[in-house]
Amino acid sequence: MEETPMGESIKISCERCRRRKIKCDRKRPCSRCVKAGTECILSGSGEKQRPISKGYVQALEGQVASLELLIRRLAVADSAERDDMLSEIALSPPASLDIPHKPPTDHPKSNTDPKVVAAQVRSGQLRRPRSSHATQFFGGTSAFHIHLSQDVSLSPEEMTPHIESSSTPLMMSNMQETSNTSSPRDPSFVYAPHDETSQACMAAYFQYQYQFHMLIYREYFLRDYDVGSGRYYSDALLFAICSLGAMQLDDSRSVSDIFAHQAQQLIYGALDSPELTILQALALLGYREIGVGHTSKGWLFAGMAFRLAHEMGLHLDPNNWDASTEGTSNRDTEILRRVYWAIFIADKQLSLYFGRPPALHPSESDVRNTIRLQYPPDWEGLLDTYICKGASATEFEDGVALVGSFIYQAELCKIAHLMITDLFENRRGNVDATVAAARSRQIHVSLTKWLSSLPGTLHWNQWTVGVVQPSVLRMHMLFHTIMIILHRPPSHMYEKQGIAESEDVEICYESLQAILRLMRTYSRHYRFRSLPLDFVQTLSTAAGTIMMKRFFQCASWEDSDIARSLSTVIDAMEEVQHTWPCMGEIKDYVVRARNAQVVMPPEDPLIGPDLMNGLELGHSVTAELMAQWGEELGTLVTDEFLSMQLQGTEPGVMTPFDFNQAPLGPQ
Repeated sequence: MEETPMGESIKISCERCRRRKIKCDRKRPCSRCVKAGTECILSGSGEKQRPISKGYVQALEGQVASLELLIRRLAVADSAERDDMLSEIALSPPASLDIPHKPPTDHPKSNTDPKVVAAQVRSGQLRRPRSSHATQFFGGTSAFHIHLSQDVSLSPEEMTPHIESSSTPLMMSNMQETSNTSSPRDPSFVYAPHDETSQACMAAYFQYQYQFHMLIYREYFLRDYDVGSGRYYSDALLFAICSLGAMQLDDSRSVSDIFAHQAQQLIYGALDSPELTILQALALLGYREIGVGHTSKGWLFAGMAFRLAHEMGLHLDPNNWDASTEGTSNRDTEILRRVYWAIFIADKQLSLYFGRPPALHPSESDVRNTIRLQYPPDWEGLLDTYICKGASATEFEDGVALVGSFIYQAELCKIAHLMITDLFENRRGNVDATVAAARSRQIHVSLTKWLSSLPGTLHWNQWTVGVVQPSVLRMHMLFHTIMIILHRPPSHMYEKQGIAESEDVEICYESLQAILRLMRTYSRHYRFRSLPLDFVQTLSTAAGTIMMKRFFQCASWEDSDIARSLSTVIDAMEEVQHTWPCMGEIKDYVVRARNAQVVMPPEDPLIGPDLMNGLELGHSVTAELMAQWGEELGTLVTDEFLSMQLQGTEPGVMTPFDFNQAPLGPQ
């Protein structure tokens, strides 16, 4: 994080005043140092340090216990097995752990079951959409964890129409196909850059979405937009911005489609020599297309943006080049850093959303953290003209909380990257359960250390009072979503003895309660529909945890705690689907599960914990599901799978069970 600026108040005395035991006025610099003509030096960031809580100590104790178990396994293993286990262990902690530590939330002390972790990290689904021969992969972290893992399906007529629809809007049907020569002045473009509709949608984006998608340096984009050209503006980027901004406005879905179509036309014509604005437009369109249910198209757009980031060298800090100072200003350098970290965050968000491997790796980058830049001289005029008339210059300021949450979110995404690549890798069928548990524990400690390192401006807990910035609340929601994904057990292991009282499940419950509190705090001042696409995964994860809790506690849907929590989540889903229509599909599955008389989780098709566990459904359910998707490809077929099939069915395979009944003990 950046240091406390000169001239601002601080919360601790300077080093000279503390050493001399005299009263400090806590200014930067303080009056006594100014009078003495000495440098005023601060210790640390200028904030009081919160005491270490037992939660962080418990996380470290759990990591030590998992390492002790691993050492015992190594002691009894033969030479070949020992070499294999050691080769799977990370030799060094992640770079994101170099930040100072403070307290996280409290967690129970019981150890994680290695077999549960091993089964969890191999979870995943393949499905084949209707009228397609291609498959879609959804890994263990996917936002579709609920309805890809439950015996609940929707009939074709009950499916949300906007999810399945891929038709072109009526206003777009007369537009010509992509042309390399298209321009905003062509008749094929419904809206020009400075039209009233374009400006209204652009303003909506900067008011509601900019703080969550900081791909753009707003001040310099608006400066170049005002004159109609410049390094940080292009019509394609403007139309991509408008396509997201229109989704924040009521009854503007068709307008969003038109803007997205116009942006795509310009992007296709510029791919031979793309500029930075094309990369930014592709990333924004990726979010947008995924949000409206065009997942394959959105994944493709985002992937193109990630590849362009490497092509443009954004993963290398400009100051590390010998000729970096030639023709490049500090402003240009900071904007490039801002774009890289925004793309890096987007990569991890979408990898978590789909459960797929990331494209940008921290080990390949040396980009430094971004800082705040001075605003252009005419910023107040641009703000009044294009975003909000009559607003003060500081009302939409990139303040410490906003830039700080952006920086710390990038640190959080580095840990999420490790979780995706080192734990939910879905590529080896012989992962050692003890090694997987040790990895899981290390990632858990990394997450708790990240939470404890947050400065005061980014800190939140259930006792926080006053208005908290939406970017800070959203960052904490993302943290607890990742924590649940890390610890939630696979549904086919719900009957395992002791799983309901395990540390993993308790951590999921605690993070669920934190998400619900964050949602209540957020709803007092802001709109759920203004939250970014990753909130869809937060709601999906919260709903899945509530359903898991209901089963473990043998509660009915009318139970006050279950009903209240699920109602909060479903109400938020209702609002969010107006911005992100993909939310409707997940909401329909949750409502269908709540209304079903009998809800059966999937069987574990195999005994071994080393395979991706898929769906095993009855014929009637399968027939209904096939009507929607054409074919569901459940378990990933590996050599281990074929070997087990040749060995025959083992008596230990779990039988189906009813979510409405209590879990059965050992037979």
